[in-house]
Amino acid sequence: MRLTNIHGISLPLAVWLLHDEYDYINEPNYISATSLLKSTRQLVLSQRVNHEERELDISAFLASRMGTAIHDSIEKAWVETAPWAMRKLGYPAHIADNIKVNPTDEELLSNTALIPVWMEKRAFRTITVNGITYKIGGKFDLVLQGRLFDHKSTSVYTYLLGGKDNDYAYQGGIYRWLNPELITDDHIYIQFIFTDWQKSRSRGDEKYPQTKALEHPVEMPSIEATEAFITAKLTELQRYQNAEDEQIPHCTDEQLWRSEPVYKYYSDPAKATMPGSRSTRNFDEKSDALTFQATKGGKGIVITVTGDVKACEYCPAFNVCKQKDLYYVA
Repeated sequence: MRLTNIHGISLPLAVWLLHDEYDYINEPNYISATSLLKSTRQLVLSQRVNHEERELDISAFLASRMGTAIHDSIEKAWVETAPWAMRKLGYPAHIADNIKVNPTDEELLSNTALIPVWMEKRAFRTITVNGITYKIGGKFDLVLQGRLFDHKSTSVYTYLLGGKDNDYAYQGGIYRWLNPELITDDHIYIQFIFTDWQKSRSRGDEKYPQTKALEHPVEMPSIEATEAFITAKLTELQRYQNAEDEQIPHCTDEQLWRSEPVYKYYSDPAKATMPGSRSTRNFDEKSDALTFQATKGGKGIVITVTGDVKACEYCPAFNVCKQKDLYYVA
C-alpha cells in the first residue's frame, strides 16, 4: 500500500497513526464478526484488489486510532483502578474489592466471591455452509454479569439517525453466538462517546444527547436468528465470490454512509440549474417543501439533492468497484 500525507500531518501524529497493534488473523475461510456486517460487495471485491497498488492517505486512520485509544484507555482503567473507582462511586467494599478483570479458572474456583469482568476476549466457532467450513471469530469490549458493553466513539449524527442499530444488534448477536456462556442478557449496551457533542445544542433540543457520553441499549437477535444471519451471509458470499461486478448487489445507502437528502425550493425555477445559485429555502422533508411551495401558489420548483456518499473513499475495494463510479468522478 502506498501511503500519502496530503494534509501535512506532523511527524509525531503520523507515527501514532501508523502504529497498529490489532491482532489480525490470516487463515483460509476465517471471517471476523465485524466483517460479517460489511456489505457483500465490499467483501468480495476487496479480495480482487492488489493492495500493493492501493493508495491511502494517513488521515484515513484518524477515526480508528482515536477509537483504539479510547478502548485501550478504558481497558487500562478497569485493570488498574476499578476497585478504587467503584468505591469512589459509592459501591460497597465487598463488591468493589472483588472485581477481577479476566480471572483465571483457578482464581474463580479459589474465591467464589469474585465478580469477573471479561474484557477484549477473542472467541472462535466453526460453522459449515454448503459443505464449506468457516471459522468465525470476534473480540468483544466488555462483559459484566452477563451484559455486553461496546464502546463507540462517533458523531452525534450517527446516534440521532439510529441507522446503525441493526448492525449493533447483529454485532452483539454474533458475540453472544460466540460466547453464550458469558453473554446472557438480551441487549448490547452501546457506550457512545460523541466526538462532536455541543453543549449549546443540548440545551434547546430534547432529542439531542444531554451529555457527551451516553448508554444506548439495543436488543439483540436470538442465538438461532443470529446463526441464520451468519449462514445467509456466507451463502451470499459464496454465490458472488466469482461473479462479475455488475452481478454483485450494490451497497445500500446505509452501507455507503450516505447523508440525508435535502429538498430545495427555488422561487425562480431558472436558478435551479444555475451553478452556484442559492435556493430560496431548504427542507429535510419533501412534504414540507411541497407544502411551502403550495403557500406560494404552486409557483417555483422543488429539487431533490441526494445525500453525499462518504464510505467509498475508505473502502478497500475502491479501485475495482464500479458502483463507486456513480458517485466519484475521476
